[in-house]
Amino acid sequence: MESEMVSTEWLKRTELFGGLDETRLSNLLSDAVIKSCSAGETIFRQGDKANGLYILIKGVVDLTVKTQEKTDLMTSKIEKEGAVFGTASLMEPFRYNVSAVCLNSSEVLVLDANLIRKKMEEDPKTGMEIMKKLASIYFIRLNQLRAGVSDLLKPFKIKTR
Repeated sequence: MESEMVSTEWLKRTELFGGLDETRLSNLLSDAVIKSCSAGETIFRQGDKANGLYILIKGVVDLTVKTQEKTDLMTSKIEKEGAVFGTASLMEPFRYNVSAVCLNSSEVLVLDANLIRKKMEEDPKTGMEIMKKLASIYFIRLNQLRAGVSDLLKPFKIKTR
């Protein structure tokens, strides 16, 4: 991994942190680590304590929700460089609401969620910017999942409104 790949400039191009200034981005990177994962490796499990916020550097990560019957209910893929996941680490109760598994050899940037939350509290303007982007990310992903469910139901001619 080339060090310039995970710089403040790179972080500025990610979906969650675009628009933050260099100083704020440098602070977020201070404890960050790059994690390499092999195909099939679980990054975190649904229900685990959410200590890290993840940003995809390369590869593909599958996010799944398990039902009470322990089957995968919904799946979405994180495959775009700079895409964020593990966002439950920024919201109470700070437990992952999905499981994340690498579908192929992948690299992710792991940011300390406690540090991010602390910075958001210290600087409410930054906190508000991050939360607005986080809400937008959730809204986009919700609409993508809805579209996927709608496509699945089309053969059954079930109206989804």
